[in-house]
This record gives sequence, C-alpha cells and structure tokens, in this order.
Amino acid sequence: MIGISGSMKTFSAKNIIIIGDVINECFKCIKYYLFRLEYSLLDYQQRRIRWTCYRTIEPSIWITTNSMILIAIMFTAIRRPKSIAGLPLSFEDFEEMFDIQRLDIAIVHLLVVFLTLEYLWFELVKKIFRYNFPLNDLFIKYRNYDDNLLEPRLRRYLTLFYRIIDSISTLFYRLTVLTMLSGYALFIIHVGYLYLDGKLNTFQWLLFLQLWTMYLFRLVYLMGQLFLAMKFLLFIVEFGRIQFMKMLQTTKIVFCCNRNKMNFNNSINRRLFWQSFHRQYLTLYLDIWKFDDTIKMVLAAVEMIAKSAIIVGTLFVNSNQLSINLNNTLIILYLGSAFLYPKIIYSHVSSLPSYNRTCSRLIMNWNARTHWQRFCTQQQQQRLLQESSSSSWKKLKRFNAWITLRDVIKSNLFIQTMTNNLFGLNCGQLFFITRYKYLELLLMDVMLILLFYKKICLT
Repeated sequence: MIGISGSMKTFSAKNIIIIGDVINECFKCIKYYLFRLEYSLLDYQQRRIRWTCYRTIEPSIWITTNSMILIAIMFTAIRRPKSIAGLPLSFEDFEEMFDIQRLDIAIVHLLVVFLTLEYLWFELVKKIFRYNFPLNDLFIKYRNYDDNLLEPRLRRYLTLFYRIIDSISTLFYRLTVLTMLSGYALFIIHVGYLYLDGKLNTFQWLLFLQLWTMYLFRLVYLMGQLFLAMKFLLFIVEFGRIQFMKMLQTTKIVFCCNRNKMNFNNSINRRLFWQSFHRQYLTLYLDIWKFDDTIKMVLAAVEMIAKSAIIVGTLFVNSNQLSINLNNTLIILYLGSAFLYPKIIYSHVSSLPSYNRTCSRLIMNWNARTHWQRFCTQQQQQRLLQESSSSSWKKLKRFNAWITLRDVIKSNLFIQTMTNNLFGLNCGQLFFITRYKYLELLLMDVMLILLFYKKICLT
C-alpha cells in the first residue's frame, strides 16, 4: 500500500534518495558479499574482467579459503566434540565460558549455512565468468536512472522505505558485531589463562588465536550478508513493485476513469495505446525476468537457511538454557532474522502476480466492451455499404476493417499471453511466489515449529 503519510511530507529535496546512487551502492555491497569479486560494471559490459589479476579475485581467495577451513573444523568438532581442531578445548568449555547450552546445535546450523552459501557463491561466479549474469545488466541500466520518471510521492515513499530498512539493518549489524567482538576478546583472555597455567603450549595457543580470528571474521561477514546485502535486495524488490504499481494505476485511469473521454474504438488511438503499453509492460517483464534469473538461486538458499533456522531455533530455545544473557540472545536474534528476512521479501514479491492479474482483468473487461461496440458498429456499416454505390468509400471501409481486425488479433494474443505470464519471482526450482504460497509457507513453518516442539521438547 502506497500512501503519503505525514512523515513522508517532511522530506525535503536534499533528503530524497537518488535511485542511481542506491543502485551503485547495491552493486558494491553485493559484489563483495555475494560475488566476492572486485570489478566494475564497465569491465563486465565490455567483457574484459581481469580474471588473472590478484586484485579481482582477492576477496574470493581469502573468504572462500577461510570458509573451507572453518567448514572442515566444524565437521571435526561435530564428530569429536571433546577436542576441537586437536586442541584441549571442547564444546563444554565454550558453553561454560559464554553461559550457553547446546552450542553444538548452533554449530550444525552454521555448517549448513556455510555449505549453502559456498554453493551459491560458486553458481554466481560461474555465471559472471561466462558473462551471462542478467543482474549486472540491470545494474548497468538503472545506475543512471532518471528519478523524474517517478512521481514525487513515490520517491518520498521509496526514500522513507530505504531509510527505515537501512536504519534497522545497520542497527542489528552493529549490535551483533559488537557482541561478537566482546565474546572474541573474552575468550582470548580465557585461553590466555589456560596458556599461562600450562594447559596449552605456544603452538596450540597461536593456532587457537588464528582459528578464532578466522571464525570471527567469517561470522562478521555472515552478518553483513544477512543484514546489509539483504537490505539492498529488499529495496530492489520494492522498487520493482513500485514500477508495476505505477503502470497498474495508469491502466486503471485509462480503462476506468477516462474511458468516456478517449475513444478507444478509433484504430489510431488503439495502436498508440498498445504501443505504449506493450513497451512498458515488456520492458518491466524483461527486467523482472533478469532479476529473477539471479535472485531465484539466492531465495532458494535463503529458504533452506530459514528452514534450518526454524528447526535449530526451536531446539535451542527449548534446550534448558540456564539464563537469558547477551550471548544466547544474539544467537536467537540471528536465527529469528534468518527466518523473518525471506518472509519479509515474500510479502513484497507476492503482490506482483496479483498486480498482473488485476491489470489483465481490466484490459479483458475493456476488450469485451470494445468487441460488443465494434460488433454494433459493423452491423450499421454493413447496412450503409449495401446502400452506398461509391466503390472508393467501400474500399476505405474495408481497409479500416482490416486494420481493426489486425489490431484485435494482436490485442487478444497479448491479453492471453499476459494472463498466462508468471509475472514475479521464483524460489529456485521450488515454487513460484504468490500470496497463496506465502500464506502456505507461513502455516507450514508454524506446523514445523509445533512438530519439533512436540516431538523433541515434550518427550
């Protein structure tokens, strides 16, 4: 729902965001948190990304290597919880230090998250390497977007929307990072005492310091993926929804309010309208398709992580936590965010198919009315043709009838295609996101929580 609230009216021209600047910031954020590459849109457009340059692949080398090492360590920690990475440290030591019970459950979830994100990174980089990445084409197209194409109230709405999600995501990101840094320093001090007591030798202490630093870096990077990258993803989804809503509002005005002011029975008016409407609809449909080609893999990965977060969160909350402190609250906050973020995105994406149905219904109603009016007009013209003896007048009427028939066939084909279009986003190969599917997923998640709670926590 788009409306002009009192807070939106207070925005001045200086406070209104520039769509192109947000798109550029989105590209910078996503290429670090999703692609792990350093390149420019011009390099991609001209197909001259320097793959042999260390600066281009430096983020991929360090982040991916770090992730693979941590994945191997988490595998060994799950199999040998009494000795993590060959060190005289166990899960019990971490649980006692941070006052958290069943930390192994959170480690299993992190293992699932890391594996999922590494596979997602591999698929995205493979597309970029082949220069077959439609999302970059959208970045190139909209980085110089003309803000005057949007109405002032829509720009104010997008500004307010961006300010809100930016403030919330930045707050959560900084809160989690500060908590991680405090936990990092606290456990370093604890292990330092173990070293001074002779329970760790110098090599083990340095090894733990290195692994603990790598783990901190990867968790901070994960929080950036969750809060910062998803922020821009949500903005792009809302921007696409606004564009379709603007076209839908224009369609309502043309077909409902001004249908008596503009004669659509006239073939010239009909051709002018269809040319404009075709261009807008097909352009927006192509942009959504390009966005969906990339984002469907991201949504599938996020959905898998969300399902894991539901299960792990249910087990963790009901694992007899001795007390609620900052550390287990942080874990619950992360699990809740991993569950809520895809639902927030689905709530915005699910409106696109309904907008498409509403738009096609308006056009079908207008098409049915014009068919009836055209039939009545043809009956009158047929009687005039029989009474008239002018051959030139008959040829003119037949030519107009042929032009009208061609426009009718084109409009009918377009309306039929528009009705059958899956205008929106997909969650991988799993499902097409609609309002019905969105509500179904919510109910399924609630049932999943209740089943695990009944099966594990009440037995």
